[in-house]
Amino acid sequence: MKIGKRSIIQIAFTLFTIITCIVYYLYINGLVDSKVLSIGDINPYGGWSALKSTFTDPSYKWRGISRSIALTIGISLVALLMGRFFCGYMCPIGALQDFFKYMGRRLGIRGRRLPRGSYFKPEVLKYLILLIVLTLSILGLGNRVSFYSPWLAYLNLFLGFNLQVGFFILLIIASTSLFIKRAFCRLLCPLGAFQSLLTVLGPSGIYANERCGGCTYCLRDCAVAIDKPDNGEISPECIRCLKCVETQCIRHTEGYTLKFVRQTLNRNSYIAISLTLIIGIYLFFPSIKANNNTQSIMDLGILKDGTYIGTGIGFGGRMQVEVIIRNGRIVDINPTDHNETIGYFEEVFRRISIDIIESQNFNVDAISGATATSRGFINAVKSGINQALEGK
Repeated sequence: MKIGKRSIIQIAFTLFTIITCIVYYLYINGLVDSKVLSIGDINPYGGWSALKSTFTDPSYKWRGISRSIALTIGISLVALLMGRFFCGYMCPIGALQDFFKYMGRRLGIRGRRLPRGSYFKPEVLKYLILLIVLTLSILGLGNRVSFYSPWLAYLNLFLGFNLQVGFFILLIIASTSLFIKRAFCRLLCPLGAFQSLLTVLGPSGIYANERCGGCTYCLRDCAVAIDKPDNGEISPECIRCLKCVETQCIRHTEGYTLKFVRQTLNRNSYIAISLTLIIGIYLFFPSIKANNNTQSIMDLGILKDGTYIGTGIGFGGRMQVEVIIRNGRIVDINPTDHNETIGYFEEVFRRISIDIIESQNFNVDAISGATATSRGFINAVKSGINQALEGK
């Protein structure tokens, strides 16, 4: 079997994600001293979290562009300019669905189409989910939906296999993909919905050529089961796999062409430009830091010995932390109660605790992609330390 360029890119990013998770798991458990990236660094919703916090959280301090914010910017810009490239080439959940659809064909499982009617398009469902997720996030209830996230469930497969509702949703996605093309991307994915909206506004598209006879043969292998163009243009639901562009028309006419600002763009150029934009933004934008020092160093001085319980508000709500003081210094910090998201809180608790204990102050960096958890944890430690200061 010949493996195409898109499959090679999908395999590469899937392997990178898996290796990142495994190394991160070893890191947070103290088995290795360094990591490739944090789980938060590959969070595609990081930009939204920062934007939301800017307008809804008075305690939020801008510290520059993190990896997760850069990832959101990269995905958004490419979706605007080039369509849903991330969905078609880079998303591990998309690659998982494509793999199981391939296995379904190999096993002889007959494909099924999603039900639709004159006034019902099942793809609309994901836009409703996007609206619900954004609303809950703005209301500070984002943690309520994180347990259902198949993305977090996928990552947690390589982080000690934490069984949550999202894992069963991931199983349903995989099994459904045996006979339905990319059901999750088409029906449920809020990130896919967001990218489709940006695609509508962008300058690129796939168009039927003037000589096209309209037989739609080129669309028979469409990865998201688009069966016909709309007024000569492929729907923004398209994930730009470009199979329709590369398929040879059975009538020996020109079928579909990818265009950018109405200029023809070949597949290699499309892939190269899209990858360069996303990877370039992800690698270089995090070097942009805030110019101002937004957090002052709190001089702790000599603290009263004892064990203190502090509280703070993180992504999952109220958290409780035990702070132990000996000989006037912080010697240990132990979270005792919290509802933070698995895969995100581990590094926050480990890394920030070490930084505070070593520096004996609160001028420590938040963990990229987990700023809400970081702020809540730091504030909980401050709450405990304030008790030690009052007791002197």
